Amino acid sequence: MAKTPAPQVYLQLPDGPDRDALRAGLLALQCIPVNLPPPGAALTEQLERLALDPHALVFLDVSNDLPKVTHRFDRILKTWPQALKARTLLTRLAAGHVSPADRAWVQSLGFADLIASFDDRGPTSPLRQALDRVASTVGLPPLAADELDRYLRAVPTAPSSLSPRALIRALTALDAEALADLLQFKLDIRDRSYHLKKYPACFLGTEAVPWMRSHFRLDNPQVIEVGQALQALGLLYHVAHEQAFADEALFFRLRAPAQLPNVNLGLVLQTLRDRLVVVDRSYLGRDYPSCWTGQDAVDVLCAKRNITRHESQLILHRLMQFGFFEHVVGQHDLIDGNYFYRFTDNLP
Repeated sequence: MAKTPAPQVYLQLPDGPDRDALRAGLLALQCIPVNLPPPGAALTEQLERLALDPHALVFLDVSNDLPKVTHRFDRILKTWPQALKARTLLTRLAAGHVSPADRAWVQSLGFADLIASFDDRGPTSPLRQALDRVASTVGLPPLAADELDRYLRAVPTAPSSLSPRALIRALTALDAEALADLLQFKLDIRDRSYHLKKYPACFLGTEAVPWMRSHFRLDNPQVIEVGQALQALGLLYHVAHEQAFADEALFFRLRAPAQLPNVNLGLVLQTLRDRLVVVDRSYLGRDYPSCWTGQDAVDVLCAKRNITRHESQLILHRLMQFGFFEHVVGQHDLIDGNYFYRFTDNLP
């Protein structure tokens, strides 16, 4: 009697410990991880075949290490087979953060989920939930916890080069998003002024550091590491986008998932397309075709949705994480000012 071939699970993920942990879990399930080809004709053909296989499952990374936009979600929406979406788990393993609102939105579009990391290996972690989904899809029994642990122990670790997420978890025992939510609730976040300019919804580095030092029983260098890890993930930023997190009287803001306005990103994107003035612009003798300003985008959302400028910036940052627009020279995240941005859907 012929032996049944091992199920295959298809990956297009960045190298690193998250991918290694997922691969270890798939091997523990007796599944074979298979790398998808890069975008092009070969990928399109393979996706069409996978769409016809009800047991095929794909992990696809959509990270954008802002301000650089390398993954454009509009392309995925246009080209991904509809029948395969429910068996496609999106990830942001390389960069960025994930909110419940982001997960709900991609699920409303038909995708299985959006996952930030596989670094947590607890019994209800995203890694174990993803492996349970794999087992259900390919028709295998759920993986026993001790069997997964046995395979994960074989994955090499490099404590000296922890990712921002792993560092935050190691020092605080929290997910990065959960830490941002905690800080949003615990810190003195309010409107502040400096040189007659008002900065809404911000906190002082000199107040955040002692609170985290006391709450998590860390020393100052460790707290700075945690703050800068949040900053690397886009969950914390300097109000003028100029300074790294420090124990100084500098103003910072959070992009805590719990404070995100609950909006349909597709409708927001359509509002921007309908109302923004998209024209050719110039700066320092250089022309930038078909672009708009960050200030205009914030104005549009404030007027349309009756929200604050800070809330508008949070929504626009979410859209930028999905790669729907970019800074014209890839140097800035969304800034409420005379900075030029362009939609990416018409770019080559």
